[in-house]
Amino acid sequence: MVEAAHALFVERGYRATTITDIARAAGVAVQSVYNVAASKSELLHLAVDLAVAGDDDPVRMTERADIERIAATADPEQQLAQIAALITTIQTRSATIQSAYREAAAVDASVADRLAADQRRRHETFSAVVAMLPAERLRVPLADAVDTVWAVGSHEVFMLTHTSLEWDEDRFRAWLARTLIDALLVPTP
Repeated sequence: MVEAAHALFVERGYRATTITDIARAAGVAVQSVYNVAASKSELLHLAVDLAVAGDDDPVRMTERADIERIAATADPEQQLAQIAALITTIQTRSATIQSAYREAAAVDASVADRLAADQRRRHETFSAVVAMLPAERLRVPLADAVDTVWAVGSHEVFMLTHTSLEWDEDRFRAWLARTLIDALLVPTP
């Protein structure tokens, strides 16, 4: 049902998608949809969470294997390359539903509240990840480094480069890694 909701929210938009449409697309009764989510806004939130995480395991982003690999890497350039790769993977899966999420926030106050909370949580996640970089290699204060990764790694930047510039995932990942390394790290002699 969450996958059906995801597809419809992206294709039709939040306002034009009904619970009945989602039930029909999923091949279930309307009540079955309400058994999964109490409202359309909750279903949208579940669709976004599934797309971002890539699965429905109840594991925080900072406790996932990709983040553990970043923490275990000693070279900050490699850490930023891994961060760029992770951002690219997440944005490839989730950017279209995140666009629908932002559109929904404009018309539904409960979605707007959840979106704001998700943005704060995303910033907190980047705070934990960027703090893994060696402080002596940062060319900017840690808070500025976090803000940079949070902004440049956003779905808006991904969608802009993907749709307007027609970049593929490889080009975005390489550009993001170079951009983060150049912006955040003091070069080694």
